[in-house]
Amino acid sequence: MELRHLRYFEAVADFGSLTAASRRLHIAQSSISEQIGNLEQELGCVLLDRSGRKVRLTAQGTVFLAEARRTLEAAQRAVDVTQRSMRGEAGTLAIGFFLSGAGGFFPRAIREFRRLRPGIRLSLMEMPTVEQIAALEEGRIDVGLTRPLQPPADGLLRSELLYRDPVVVAMRPDHPLARRTVKAGALAGERLVLADRNANTGFFDSIVSLCAAEGFSPQIVNTSATWSGVLTLVEAGEGIALVPAGVKNLRMRGLVFRPLGPGALSLGIAAVWNPRNEGPALIEFLRLLREHRSRMGRKNEI
Repeated sequence: MELRHLRYFEAVADFGSLTAASRRLHIAQSSISEQIGNLEQELGCVLLDRSGRKVRLTAQGTVFLAEARRTLEAAQRAVDVTQRSMRGEAGTLAIGFFLSGAGGFFPRAIREFRRLRPGIRLSLMEMPTVEQIAALEEGRIDVGLTRPLQPPADGLLRSELLYRDPVVVAMRPDHPLARRTVKAGALAGERLVLADRNANTGFFDSIVSLCAAEGFSPQIVNTSATWSGVLTLVEAGEGIALVPAGVKNLRMRGLVFRPLGPGALSLGIAAVWNPRNEGPALIEFLRLLREHRSRMGRKNEI
């Protein structure tokens, strides 16, 4: 049994005659009669009463017609959904993000994408950079909003820099440096709370290098594997911290954030994806990010 058998049968049932169905389908009447005969033989029952001038459905034909219509509608839906997916109008898109890096522009980007492509189902997963890279390699997410790629991940994945997040100084409002831009040299002698090197190797090393360029070694009093942990330690009075500006999206109370010198340090935010899983929905999402890249850089938001 094939879909064409169902279409022929449906046409005969709708038009009440083989002749009318033949004209409608542009198929020879003898061919339609033969195919419906084969269908009846396969089912083991008579579907059409051909004794009168007009073809009528038998009881079994009425039951079969209802099921045939459902099958044909399901087949057409499969075609429609597939074609919409090819055009980027349907499907799914799994996006990884971390709040401290993507919090400023991410909600606006998602709202805009939903407006442009309402047929695409989005799956949004918060995860740190290391986990995003693993999820991209394993196909659990389609795109990550994370830090730029480092070896060896850059051999398999692709990335585009969206903007650079300036590094700022987080401190309690009563700190002496809380009312002005902080120059790198002013960090000498300050108690520093940093992100753990195992979780943020490049960032940790860049701070050590910055201090070395100013002629001193940083006084690191504590570390945390998460940015929220770093800010909590600062709020508890452990010291001050150097953090990406996007960390302000964590909305910690009792802290102020001040610029660190003019262009002293910054961290990149990138869109990262696996080219083996590149589909229409992903391409459309990347296009949206590219269109708004300049606005991200100015305001950390779309």
